[in-house]
Amino acid sequence: MVDSLQITSAIAGFGSSIALLYYTVSPYTYPKVKEPFFDDSKIFKFFALGIVLGMVLFGLEEWSIPTGETIVVFVVLYAVMEELMKLIILNFPRFQKKVDTAFYGLALGLGIATTYTFASVYVSLLDLKNPGLFEMVGYSLLGLQFVFLHGATTTMIGVGVVRRDLKGYFSEALLVHLGYNLLMIPFFTETEPWSLMGLGAASALVVYAYYRIYSQSLPALIRDAKRFIQKK
Repeated sequence: MVDSLQITSAIAGFGSSIALLYYTVSPYTYPKVKEPFFDDSKIFKFFALGIVLGMVLFGLEEWSIPTGETIVVFVVLYAVMEELMKLIILNFPRFQKKVDTAFYGLALGLGIATTYTFASVYVSLLDLKNPGLFEMVGYSLLGLQFVFLHGATTTMIGVGVVRRDLKGYFSEALLVHLGYNLLMIPFFTETEPWSLMGLGAASALVVYAYYRIYSQSLPALIRDAKRFIQKK
């Protein structure tokens, strides 16, 4: 039987990711443009792949929860592992130098965020025994960080694959992920007074990273692709 915790977690994970995916790609597909810049069926396939990977990543990281002095080492390893995984998937020869790869990267990242956020919010609320409305809303908002984080970083890598600038864009994605993980350490270890400051800074970082790919990286990629087509 579906309970309020599952509904809250589903809205935080699935609802927010799907809404953000639609909002981000809608300017680049029908009816906004006559010829879409990506294949809808591939968008759904990458999103579905991300859903599976999100559960795998959550299970792996939940199983190996770091404590004490090892926490910094583990959060760095998590960030490197996740971003390398995204790079390996998106850098297959068939996806290189193709504009639609950036959008498939977006779908992959938001797919990962879907189940990762769902599981994180659900487990956190379950640990509270009897969470109220305030806790449900609070943890749901906290879960949105993962949506912005994975959506932004995977799209950055996708753009890097298209532009053949893997070093630059991968480094940027990794720095965002590392920055987020390190800033969240005080919050998860309940280290005062840095806890709320780290939470605020981490949230601002991932939201800004997503804003950049939405307002700058993707539009610039499409403009350059149009110029290239016109020259041919």
